[in-house]
Amino acid sequence: MTADLPRASISFPTRYRFGWGRRDELAGELKVAGVTRALVVTDAVVAALPWFAPMIDGGGAAIAGVFAGISTNPTEGEALAGLARYREVRANGVCAIGGGAAMDAGKTIALLAAVADGDVAPGVVAQFAFGGPRARSLPAAAPIVAAPTTSGTGSELSTGAVVTDESAGVKRTLLHASLLPRAVLADPETTVGLPAAATAATGMDALTHAVEALCAPGYHPMCDAIALETVAMIAEHLPRAVRNPDDALARSHMLHAAGMAAVAFQKGLGLCHAMAHPLGARTGLHHGLANAVLLPWVLEANGPAITAPCARLGARLGLRGVTDPVAAVVAWVRGLTAEVGLPATAPVALGEGDLVSLVAGARAEALYLATNPRKVTDDDIAAAYRGALAA
Repeated sequence: MTADLPRASISFPTRYRFGWGRRDELAGELKVAGVTRALVVTDAVVAALPWFAPMIDGGGAAIAGVFAGISTNPTEGEALAGLARYREVRANGVCAIGGGAAMDAGKTIALLAAVADGDVAPGVVAQFAFGGPRARSLPAAAPIVAAPTTSGTGSELSTGAVVTDESAGVKRTLLHASLLPRAVLADPETTVGLPAAATAATGMDALTHAVEALCAPGYHPMCDAIALETVAMIAEHLPRAVRNPDDALARSHMLHAAGMAAVAFQKGLGLCHAMAHPLGARTGLHHGLANAVLLPWVLEANGPAITAPCARLGARLGLRGVTDPVAAVVAWVRGLTAEVGLPATAPVALGEGDLVSLVAGARAEALYLATNPRKVTDDDIAAAYRGALAA
């Protein structure tokens, strides 16, 4: 019975409306966010789902148009095409509906909507992204309302967006407080039926966020506590959601866990994301799968610096007879990856020349390496790639 499923209206870290069927509240949340003409940003798969059209119709006159041209790894070109559609329908806000790709693209469109037309051209994302020459002069994005449909990135509760710069072959990270959506409609019903492989990959993405946040250095007891509880929720409910795509309770807890993981990683991420971004940009590998195959190798590389957080994690998971906490957590991650049906290595064959390029790409991800638990060498990064890739 859906009446027995968790439901909550939360104001941390933003207006978060969680529960079965809450997508029906779209019109009201757009009004609260001050959006009278929303561009809905999504992908073709979500736009074809049976609940999508009724949800958009429920938005009434506040829906100005739909842009469904987003791919699995959203690009700057797609964001610029979405911006053109935003201008065409005279939108004054974005409603992002979908997984992390739609969220990140929608956020990028909302940010670029605040940039003067003369400054918007290919290459603009590199200008405003972390490390870019204009990263400190970002304008406030247009209002954003988010409705996540996968339990992975948690972008609905983060202040960042990641898009691929196709000309440079790298992923760019945009950071601004206004990229945190003004309202979130977290409706687990929209995640029901997601195929097992996609459920597993997105769930492992959320797990990686929580584990890396817990292992990030620095004092942040709030994020540490959220990260620990997130891992425990994923450990219990991800296998259930994979085994039974219609398990409403498992879907509910996984959607909430994904958002919690994004709150936790305000403390920081680490080497796994630094490596996953160039891998995804160069090969198109799903971000969640990239994280899943890389995480055990990254934990081993960081081993000397993460004994304490791994001990806390092992205790929370009930791992018994542990003498080496890092090894125990690595084994648990590999076991969970296998249990949810994901491969131990990515189905990507790369040569040594490609490996050199990937290592350089990971080394350039200064944002994530800054909060990695220890300084790693190029050899450390190369060894982790070799372990995680099929060839």
